[in-house]
Amino acid sequence: MKFLKLPIALLGSALVPMFLAVSPTLSQEVLKPISPKFTPDPLVYTGSAGGDIPLASIANGKANGQCQGLTQQTPNHTLTVQKNFGFLALQVSGDQNLSILVKGPDGIYCRSGRSPELSGAWVAGNYEIWVSTPDGDRASYRLTISETSQ
Repeated sequence: MKFLKLPIALLGSALVPMFLAVSPTLSQEVLKPISPKFTPDPLVYTGSAGGDIPLASIANGKANGQCQGLTQQTPNHTLTVQKNFGFLALQVSGDQNLSILVKGPDGIYCRSGRSPELSGAWVAGNYEIWVSTPDGDRASYRLTISETSQ
């Protein structure tokens, strides 16, 4: 029995770094589904941007706006819009320039800058949201969703 303990311990210690290396690429947050007149307004979420995948490759050349920077393969967030919005603003902000890419039922949209925002009419459906940094380095950000202009 004591002969099995050492191989199991070695296997476990070998797997820990592998799981730690994989977990950042799997960090996806499902946001609270929203409908017009949601509360509180604004909804505020936090996350970590960056990665090694060009944001432009996720957009496949079909984006409205320029997709800049590096992100992870999976979206940082997913959002379900339950009913159409006449106006909805989604903004990311942090300590550096960021880019946001949103894939939804009505297209793919990108914005970049100090506090990039995507706003206007939003149709009901599921949206995938990526946040990137210029060089791919990890950076904390704040995601704000509001029915009022920010």
